[in-house]
Amino acid sequence: MKRFLITILLIIILPAYTFPAVQQKNQVLHATTAALVVQSLQLGDKAQQLFSIKDGILNIVKTKKGNLTSQDDMMINAASEMKYIATVAYFEGNLLGAVLALKKEFKLHFINNRILELENAIKGTISSLQPIQVAHSGMEDKSAAGQLDRAIKTVREILEIYRNSIEILQRIKEKEFGEEEIKKPSN
Repeated sequence: MKRFLITILLIIILPAYTFPAVQQKNQVLHATTAALVVQSLQLGDKAQQLFSIKDGILNIVKTKKGNLTSQDDMMINAASEMKYIATVAYFEGNLLGAVLALKKEFKLHFINNRILELENAIKGTISSLQPIQVAHSGMEDKSAAGQLDRAIKTVREILEIYRNSIEILQRIKEKEFGEEEIKKPSN
């Protein structure tokens, strides 16, 4: 009888203590996945902005007749770097969104790959930013300088989104897989 009463009390008391913890963990995971969706959408938006700026820069160069100046060459180089950065950001944004659609058995490996690719994207974006900054610093055309200024700001925002995305992916790994599964070697 005593065991029966203790069992009944445990059944009544334990859910009251464990349910809020489970509910809180689910809320944190939902907030984290929502944050990942936001990062994905922002990368797509920033990629579109950068494509638009690139087109504006190329239109400035196209309107000039005759020989291209060194500034025109710098604008063309900057435009090609913008295209590269925007393309990578666009695809990274799509791949971030794919994290949420994967089954659990594939998700950890995919998240690890995304983190590695985002770290590589940061390095590539930083080196691609340099020609844009060089073009901006030597630009006499006010319209082109304004476009390059917008491009630099957008690229810095993309870099910040990459860093935030890595942090969010790390949190998802910790929440969904825990320490044991993360350290387990993959097949």
